[in-house]
Amino acid sequence: MVGVSTVVVVGLFLIIVSALTFTLKAGNDEENSKNANFNGGAVCNVTGNVDRKKFDAMVKRSGAIKDKADVIIDIAKEQGIDPVLMLAIIINETGWGKSSAIIEHNNPAGLMSSSGIIHYPTLDEGLQAQGRTLHNLIIKRGLTSIEKLGSAYAPVGAANDPNGLNKNWVPTVTSFVKQAGGLIMNCTAKDNEGIEVGENGKLTYFDDVIKIMLKFKGNPYVWGGSNPSTGFDCSGLMQWSFNKIGINLPRTAIEQYKATKRISKEDAKVGDLVFFRGTYGSPTHVSHVGIYVGGGKMFNSNGGGIEYSDITSGYWAKHSPEFGRIN
Repeated sequence: MVGVSTVVVVGLFLIIVSALTFTLKAGNDEENSKNANFNGGAVCNVTGNVDRKKFDAMVKRSGAIKDKADVIIDIAKEQGIDPVLMLAIIINETGWGKSSAIIEHNNPAGLMSSSGIIHYPTLDEGLQAQGRTLHNLIIKRGLTSIEKLGSAYAPVGAANDPNGLNKNWVPTVTSFVKQAGGLIMNCTAKDNEGIEVGENGKLTYFDDVIKIMLKFKGNPYVWGGSNPSTGFDCSGLMQWSFNKIGINLPRTAIEQYKATKRISKEDAKVGDLVFFRGTYGSPTHVSHVGIYVGGGKMFNSNGGGIEYSDITSGYWAKHSPEFGRIN
């Protein structure tokens, strides 16, 4: 592996018959990601399978990488990134596998050091470097969408793009992804506390209120508890914590349910309240509340204590989670 102090990703993007080079300053992305862990700025979950017919067809059209379909898939899996996205970016950056960087230097992403373009002994090593770089951009830096990656690879309005061609990067990569069968992973960014933040983002008060709630993480559940002295039940934790940031909520789960606006699962933001029915009493009784923290999880006080809980499976999923937004 070539050691670098600063890695610059230069993308070659074809416009009709001419080539345009994009520049990305990626810090030590290639060097630092050799032993990178997967607990950085994002988490990616597999949501489908590679369409090998479409994927392989794209690879076979792509010059120098025409026999590298399995290699790309294996590297992407190792780095925790989407192989379809990796392929689409490689095709875009190398002009269908025909750029001088990939032909002469086994460099599928135009990775450069301060002394010039990096030469890799083999194409597989160059592909591994590209995988590590994408891992750092997506997993570590949290650039979880093509649009976010585009802002790094080809920022619109950049000084080195006088003709405004950077605007083509996002739609072109998006088109290549579609041609290769579509993305097979869903990536979710994390905030500075390591909490996943979905595409809908988070409500402005969330950081303040969750910081308060986390002080009590691990404490036991107390029926009827509504303050630190007595301990907390579910709605008591919500009411007391929100009160500390100037937001007044009523006392019980059903009252908090009535005081909030119903939000669909698809539109839920980090910081919305999440309600459940039938954890005691009748099956339709709104009996429990927590705060949604993203990634299919809530923070709440329940019989197991004050903790994070998965609402997408098991006990909580069976009790009809509904989202409510504080007005």
